[in-house]
Formats: sequence, C-alpha cells, structure tokens
Amino acid sequence: MPLPKPPVEVPVTSRVTALAPKMQTAVLAIVKEMADAGHNAKVFETLRTAERQEFLYGFGRQYDDGRGTVTKVQDVRKGWHFYGLAVDIVQNDASPWDAPQSFWQTLGKSAEKHGLTWGGRWKFLDLPHSQWAGAPITPTALDIALAQEKGIQAVWAKYSAV
Repeated sequence: MPLPKPPVEVPVTSRVTALAPKMQTAVLAIVKEMADAGHNAKVFETLRTAERQEFLYGFGRQYDDGRGTVTKVQDVRKGWHFYGLAVDIVQNDASPWDAPQSFWQTLGKSAEKHGLTWGGRWKFLDLPHSQWAGAPITPTALDIALAQEKGIQAVWAKYSAV
C-alpha cells in the first residue's frame, strides 16, 4: 500500500520576540557569541503552535511498540517551545542541520553560559535545541493548567524568565 502524501508544512515561528524576555536576551547573546566565534547561526524555531506540532509528529512518525504500529502524536503543551521557553538554533547555510561539531559545541557552551539547558547533553541528542534552565526538562501538569488559566506569561513568571 502506498504511503500517504505529506501534509503541507506548517510555517515555523522564528521570531525571538515570541520568547520570554530573559530567553530573548539569552538567545540574542548566543547568536552574537556564535558570530564572534566565526559561526553563522540563525534562530530556526521559537514558539511552536499546536498545528506545527501536529505536522512534525503526525506524518511518518510511526513505530512498533510490540503490540502493532502506533502513530506517535505528542501534545505541544508538553514541550517548552509552546511556552516560549525553548529555541532551536542552526547553522545559517544550505545545510543548517549538518553543522560541524565545533558549531554544536560552541552553541552548547554559549547556551549553558546564558542560563539555558542544551539538548546536546541529553540521552536523545537534540543539538539545535536549548531551553530555559530554570524550568524542569518538560512542563508539568501544573504548568499546563497555569498556562490555560492565566496564559504563558504566568509560566514565564513562575520560572523567573521575565
């Protein structure tokens, strides 16, 4: 049976101004430090919408859990991009995801220097990803409820990112 056609890609939000205020400051400092170190870096993704998350996880993300093939759909609220507390930074060229190790190591050191957790230290490597270190690795049920009740700015305040 032929695979279904991919859906139309949902646009990426790369505006630094979509991030929490202290995240904005950190990200701008990281991009500058990357340039100072001779790396041409760009902010690829900041705030992630539910539609974008559905696109990323909805097509072609199937796995066998031992009981059959399952399509994994992750709730966007369970990642810090939804709250403006995460960023993906890549090389600004024709192959942004294939940067040399020196690029990723410089990114990681700079992110950590500016109060972020770098995905390059995780068991499941996510080299472009950095997120607010004052928050847990993933949002809690209380964070989700707080955002629903009072908005993501309340989550920013909770984790001292304003």
